Amino acid sequence: MPRYKIAGVVFDAKIRYKYTARICKDYEYDGEEQPEFSTVITDQDIASEKALAEDFPEPYLEGLALFRKLCDYTLSKADGIIFHSSAIAVDGKAYLFTAPSGTGKSTHARLWRELLGDRAVMVNDDKPIIRYQDGKFYVYGTPWTGKHNLGNNMRAEIKAICKISQAKENTIRKATPQEMLMVVLNQTVRPTVEYKMDKLLGLIDKMFKSVELYSLGCNVSREAAELSYNYMSKENGDEN
Repeated sequence: MPRYKIAGVVFDAKIRYKYTARICKDYEYDGEEQPEFSTVITDQDIASEKALAEDFPEPYLEGLALFRKLCDYTLSKADGIIFHSSAIAVDGKAYLFTAPSGTGKSTHARLWRELLGDRAVMVNDDKPIIRYQDGKFYVYGTPWTGKHNLGNNMRAEIKAICKISQAKENTIRKATPQEMLMVVLNQTVRPTVEYKMDKLLGLIDKMFKSVELYSLGCNVSREAAELSYNYMSKENGDEN
């Protein structure tokens, strides 16, 4: 049974499709840490994913089933949550851009990479995992990197989370925890079990007290990237 280490969690997983093995290849683990859990992707797991995304082939759905099991474990046992976002690290600190699909978070992250060159490293362009460890929040790359297949097996301490909306003019401001709560909840997997939901809300509350929160209205331009980077990279940005 293959062994993996994803988001700092070591686990064994019995999988059947080459697609899943291929996307997880960079996360294979042969170190001395013992697995925290073991899982088998069953026909029922795949059927459950197909009910949510019926147009996708079974190999892809197996990967989603594995991801869901990992997310459930990290929330329950490892202070971790999935956060649908584009996560980019600059000089070792991570910035997470989030928005509904099609809004432009991946495009904005690309503009940062073009602006900052080798200083900017893509952590994950679709489904990173956030964990609370030793009093800080970190973002981890995962094998689920989105349609552009951008990401790395790495972690970085989170400096800021930014929600993006399309706009003709580029503006940025600090956001409040109140306005960011539903943004985060809409971009994560919300558990149906009450104690897990309580755990999720507790982690989000703690995260909002630890990282900077921003709201960016932007167009597709280098100027948008310059504005957001210059504003968020400051220790404490002033209001526009």
